[in-house]
Parts: sequence; C-alpha cells; structure tokens
Amino acid sequence: MRVKKVPNFGVLLLVLCLLIVIAPIATSPATAFAIELLFNVVFIAGAYWLASGDSTRWVYLCLTLAALVTRWAALLTGAPWLQVTSATVTLFWFALSIALIFGELARRRDVDANTIMGAVVAYLLLAVAFAYLYGIIEHINPGSFSGIPAETGRTNLSDALIYFSLVTLTTVGYGDIVAVSGPARPLAGLEAACGTLYVAVMIARLVALEVAARLRGHGER
Repeated sequence: MRVKKVPNFGVLLLVLCLLIVIAPIATSPATAFAIELLFNVVFIAGAYWLASGDSTRWVYLCLTLAALVTRWAALLTGAPWLQVTSATVTLFWFALSIALIFGELARRRDVDANTIMGAVVAYLLLAVAFAYLYGIIEHINPGSFSGIPAETGRTNLSDALIYFSLVTLTTVGYGDIVAVSGPARPLAGLEAACGTLYVAVMIARLVALEVAARLRGHGER
C-alpha cells in the first residue's frame, strides 16, 4: 500500500513569493529565462506534492507536462498562438492545483504551520490564475486594461497583470491599472469578491479546526 505524501507547502510558498518579488525586475531575456525556471520549480513541486490521488494523478501530471512544454515553446518562439495556448494550459494547471490544495486543507483536522502556508499558497495561486486569465483577455481584446502601454512586451505584461491581480484580490485597488473592457471589468469584480470571501471563509475554517482540536484535546484528558 502506497503511503500518501503530506504536501510541504513551504517550498511552493517560497518560490511563489520569489516570483512575485523578482518578476518585476525581469527586463532582459536572461532574467526572463530565470523567471521561467522559477515557474518550472512551481510546476514540479506541485506535481510532486499534490499529484497523489488516484483519480487526479495522471491528469495533473499530464497537465504539468503540457504546461512545461507549451511555456518553453512560447518563450523560445514568441509565437502568439503558443503564448495563448501556454497561458490557457497554465490557467488550468493553477485551477486544478487550487482545487487539490482546498481538498487537502479540507481533510486536515489540526492547524499547523504547513496548513497555514497551504492556505496562503492557494491565495497566491488564485491571484496568479486570474492574472493569466487577464492576459488571455488582453491578447484577444488588446486595450482591455488602461495603464498598460500598448507596446508592453510579454514578460512586462505578465508582471503588470500579476500586480493588478494582487491589488484586486486584496481589494487595495490603487487605480494605476484599470480594467476597461466588457470581459475584463466583471472578471476584476469577481476576483475582488473571491478575495474577500476567501479570507473570511479560510479564517473561519482555520479557527473551527483549532477549536475542534482543543476540544478533542480536553476530551482525551
């Protein structure tokens, strides 16, 4: 019988934080490759820690492989159709990863540092997933976001949209980048609602787990 791995969310959290902090300075081809390598670490770490269920393992592994191949192909060739394809595959990878993390957190009976890091990882993945969705919209309908120059390159566009997604998810909304097109505006509103609800629901879940753990501890005495 195979022993189920317990995901170590610390690695994913560290790499995601590095991506968010370092990505804005990736202005040269060399740094763009470095950022892509960090994304590869996220994909591989996710495949190792999250692809454990029999029903989703092969789907997740195939999606991970497809994301790696299409992302490198898009980076090396610069073909627009490959950029859209890689963004779409990456978006599905993020969506499945978030679902698997939620499933793992739902099975937890105790709150520890790894559980909290898992909740934070899911939150950051949600922001990056929305950023990729915005990127697909911007590619299909250029000018969907004001505050982003029309000549912005692929790397800088991704950085700008990740920034916009983070300030939208956290409902900070600085206003330097604004969704202006029909598809982008309701999506930004949906992300803001998801960010608010996520924090409320996750805090309630973690508090409930902590209370239940303490009650079990008192009952065993």
